Amino acid sequence: MTGFLSVTPEAVNLSSVTEMVISGDMAANNAAGAAALTGTVPMVPTSDDAAFSAALNEAGVAYLGSVAEHVGQRAAYAGAQGLSAISYVVRELLSSVNISSIV
Repeated sequence: MTGFLSVTPEAVNLSSVTEMVISGDMAANNAAGAAALTGTVPMVPTSDDAAFSAALNEAGVAYLGSVAEHVGQRAAYAGAQGLSAISYVVRELLSSVNISSIV
């Protein structure tokens, strides 16, 4: 179904599903790597090793936070695409109805 804007809702929905799959994969990879990124321990009980281990853990937490934000943005984009496809279908349906014959 195409109209004035030549939009194919099926293609938009396919893109939306693709974005959701990518988001799910990213979230799963993020969860799988969380322990390795935030679970470092000092090799020896010195203050230098403890500080380095803490810095690694903080970097891991920051990375996990940024990936989670990215996943959320991709999911929101996919939702917007799905809503857009529905909007185009509704617009096409409404434009195909002759309003003057109803009123």
